Amino acid sequence: MKNYLCLLILVVIGITSCKEKSNENLDSKEKFEPIVNVNDLTSDHNKWYTYYYYDITLSADFKPLNEQSEVITKDEFFNELITGKYIPVEIKSDSLKIYKLYTIPPTANTSISNVVKSTAASAYSLYKMEGMKFPDFEFSDLNGKHYNNDSLIGKKTIIKTWFIACKPCVAEIPELNELVENYSDKKNIQFISLALDKNEPLIKFLNKTEFKYEVVAEQKNLIQNKLNLRAYPTHLIVDKNGHIEKVLSTASELITYLEDKQPVRQKELNVPPPPPPPVEKSDKNNA
Repeated sequence: MKNYLCLLILVVIGITSCKEKSNENLDSKEKFEPIVNVNDLTSDHNKWYTYYYYDITLSADFKPLNEQSEVITKDEFFNELITGKYIPVEIKSDSLKIYKLYTIPPTANTSISNVVKSTAASAYSLYKMEGMKFPDFEFSDLNGKHYNNDSLIGKKTIIKTWFIACKPCVAEIPELNELVENYSDKKNIQFISLALDKNEPLIKFLNKTEFKYEVVAEQKNLIQNKLNLRAYPTHLIVDKNGHIEKVLSTASELITYLEDKQPVRQKELNVPPPPPPPVEKSDKNNA
């Protein structure tokens, strides 16, 4: 009987501790109020998409909440978004980034649901890459330096996938050059870019546009077949053991993650967001 009681107590303690862990860093007194008016947001497609583009970063480190304001896993959060029934909205918080699911009202423009499904599926695939071993590779950059999987060991490696005709890829190069400069005195980090283009066009492009990453040509097989990436640009952070630590979509997200800085806010510069991505496709640009 005593053994049974002890076992029961241990089970109760275990359940309680798991529940407490799931709500770690969240104040039970928080009201979880959205930063924006959700009804107003979903009443206008352009207003919603501008908010979604500028203020929601699904690759960020955030606490995911369901509609009942309960902490759920990121897998659950992404799977709910992929149904197209919800939008993610940021919640007011002084200490954490918190996203909560809100049901898309039946009166909302159908394109809201379609864009959420498409972008969430893409973001989820990047999230699932975290912790994976970087696939086997062997190549040389434009300066003749040779790389393989052993080159990743002992250093943090920042990798960008891109191609010359990709306007967002080129537009963020100044940000990335500044990032490289900030790490110029550190020997335990390296910056490599994997391009789709051949050597000659790349050399011609780099003669006019400085890019401080090491550039590797003709990497379509590694990017699309081994890494299964179709969106450009994409940024990968590989840890010192050769495993993928984080996958991000923009230079601003990368800089924010690496340096704990605020990203460049194009919103404040009155730069309009690009058109929504095509439904059922995750590519930002295709070669």
